[in-house]
Amino acid sequence: MNILILHRKDITNPHAGGGTLYIHRVARYLVQKGHSVTFLCANYVGGRKREIIDGVNIVRLGNRYSVYPLAFIYYVKKLRKKMDVLIDVIDDMAFFTPLYSSIPKIALIHQTSKEVFLLEYNKILSSIMYLMEKMIAFIYRNVPTITPSFSVKKELVNNGFPEKNIFVVPPGIDLEKYGLSKKSVYPIVLYVGRLKKYKGVEFLIQAMKEVIKKIPDAKLLIVGKGDHMKSLIEYTRKLGLKCAVEFSGYVSEEEKIQHMQRAHIIVLPSVKEGWGIPIIEAAACGTPAIGSDTTGLKDSIINEKTGFLVPYGNPEILAEKIVECLRNDHLRERLGKNAIRWARNFEWEKMLYRIETIITALGKKIMCI
Repeated sequence: MNILILHRKDITNPHAGGGTLYIHRVARYLVQKGHSVTFLCANYVGGRKREIIDGVNIVRLGNRYSVYPLAFIYYVKKLRKKMDVLIDVIDDMAFFTPLYSSIPKIALIHQTSKEVFLLEYNKILSSIMYLMEKMIAFIYRNVPTITPSFSVKKELVNNGFPEKNIFVVPPGIDLEKYGLSKKSVYPIVLYVGRLKKYKGVEFLIQAMKEVIKKIPDAKLLIVGKGDHMKSLIEYTRKLGLKCAVEFSGYVSEEEKIQHMQRAHIIVLPSVKEGWGIPIIEAAACGTPAIGSDTTGLKDSIINEKTGFLVPYGNPEILAEKIVECLRNDHLRERLGKNAIRWARNFEWEKMLYRIETIITALGKKIMCI
């Protein structure tokens, strides 16, 4: 089949995150299965207009805002009669393909964004984005939808998506890349992800001020980059935690895995996630997790079995759980063993097969999965 994927970012985009890596992995798998895949996305400073990565034909248009109308024009002029299936990835904005494309299509929604909008944008813009999210639910109501977690599915249903149209397929990992390794000689608390306001990293930094009072040699390693990085570095300095908190910036996949293997615990204090891919990656390394008791993370973390769920935005309780995990070797070992078993459920090949099954069935116009 000829498959078109519309997404604001591709994996080379400086702002690409876990969701973008997830989409690219789907695209690469579809190519490996013999499909032709065109990936239409926004360009960025220094980006090439055309590129083939892992067999995926990437077409970059405009910028993060103009890509939406430009994608419509490009589709109508060059792709309308060539494509069999369209995968419409809905980020904080949408391409609104049901308004101009009649071919079979599927929406891929990583997460709902109301809480994210409130933290990342001003009140006026966040209100506009929230109204757009409601509009998306109306326009895409008859489009089969894939989402990564049951808690996101619940939110989509509450927003107006028909439950029967939603398929839950979590992201996968390459299990062979991960495994146990020797932990650091000093306690390491790890964060992996983009540095955005909605990720709640400032609460983790604040929690570390209490953690080091009880465990003086504990260290927080923050892996990732983003537009909130400078503010977080300044906040760390303000709290007097420069010796306890390290910002590594972007690291390679190999380095990331090594950090996950050496860390004693990984923490994701976000206001919400679609799933929480680093949680499962760390789990495959035997590293338990602490995360906000919120959308996405309540699916990727099994509370009190593979880690702990704590209230969002409460550094005191977060600090208590971090200290408990770092001090109690038996608890941490039990959580780590459970985490390894949990991670084995998310082999990429299984997840990708489920997605391809949905897409190919859609291409035949037979939703019989």
